[in-house]
Amino acid sequence: MKGDSFFYCKKQNGTELGIVDLANVNQVCLSSRKNKKHCFEIWTPDRTYFMCASDDKERDSWIDAFKAAKASLENKKVQNAANGVANGANGSVEEKITIKDFDLLNVVGKGSFGKVMQVRKKDNGKIFAMKVLNKKTIIERNELAHTQAEKNILQKLVHPFLVNLLYAFQTDDKLYFIMDYINGGELFFHLQKEEKFSDDRVRFYCAEIICGLEYLHAKGVLYRDLKPENILLTEDGHICMTDFGISKEGLISDDDKTVTFCGTPEYLAPEILQGKSYGKAVDWWSFGTLMYEMLTGLPPFYSQDVQEMYNKIMNDKLVFPPHVSGDARGLLTSLLERSPERRLQDAKTIKAHPYFKGLDWDAIVRKEVEPPFVPNVKGKTDTSQVDAEFLAETPKLSVDRECNLSQTLQQNFANFTFVNASEHLQ
Repeated sequence: MKGDSFFYCKKQNGTELGIVDLANVNQVCLSSRKNKKHCFEIWTPDRTYFMCASDDKERDSWIDAFKAAKASLENKKVQNAANGVANGANGSVEEKITIKDFDLLNVVGKGSFGKVMQVRKKDNGKIFAMKVLNKKTIIERNELAHTQAEKNILQKLVHPFLVNLLYAFQTDDKLYFIMDYINGGELFFHLQKEEKFSDDRVRFYCAEIICGLEYLHAKGVLYRDLKPENILLTEDGHICMTDFGISKEGLISDDDKTVTFCGTPEYLAPEILQGKSYGKAVDWWSFGTLMYEMLTGLPPFYSQDVQEMYNKIMNDKLVFPPHVSGDARGLLTSLLERSPERRLQDAKTIKAHPYFKGLDWDAIVRKEVEPPFVPNVKGKTDTSQVDAEFLAETPKLSVDRECNLSQTLQQNFANFTFVNASEHLQ
């Protein structure tokens, strides 16, 4: 190790193979390429590296060493962020982020717990998205665990298709997440405008979503709210998964289950409606529902009457419009299988489906596959892809003077503050 960030790779005879900057590594995993024996992959935002050992035992020891060093580095980052400290050339510099550090520009989203605003950081002019949650609402709706899980997920996980958390802070009545501002618009916004997408466009979005879900599941995270409103497009046309407000941590093995009834009605899997315990298979049902909606314009069992829609999800036959291809029908039939035991839910198997034939999955993760659609945006402040209903609202923050939380209740938010070390050092 050098400077807590660089990892030296050497053979047992001492020959140096190279240096890897751990701060730039997204994931270390076994190689997916069958022709590369005793190899593992190191994923970075720019490319994927293949590291080959003499045998599987040496390969596994390298992977363990990489992961241990990466975990150590991340723990130090988190600790520094919690203390509001980053080490610079002239010693330690303390940074305390508050709402006063940002100019409020526009409202760009709203939900049941709060709103999302486009903001500008005053000291460097950078544009971010600020998600604001009301503490009183969180407590009244018993959403403390979900809120903490959302922050933990955003803080710990790094992937090309997941939104990044840069800062988190609080006031007496509110919680604030400062995240990447993704200005290509919600997938929902574009789907409403165009009614349905071309097969090539659906395949591209599905491929990037699969990679995001695969990463989340490998990290023990159940998304639970995959829908067009939670998929954003970047300015160059790639997807970005956001809003982990009802995600669940800790589902490490395929046998791990949870029981909470939550999610968006159109995308709920049958086992959730039945009140059964469920696992990662529910995300693949939601994925199948989203894929069907992108191809046809509506979810497969949609009804304006929620109870009727639940009945359709449980009982109706899956029907396809004539324009849906045979390969797409085959994949959707396997994803929208009502029995979770029989449902297609293995990312590698899904990637190998004929619907994705010829796709270079490594290039997908590296964002080297050209998007079939690029939003018409001009600069970081552009809001042309945001719903006009949101933009019509004045961006302001009111003080909830009735939010007189006791010291005991405030303690529930004691560890909320976060500063992303990489953002601090830029």
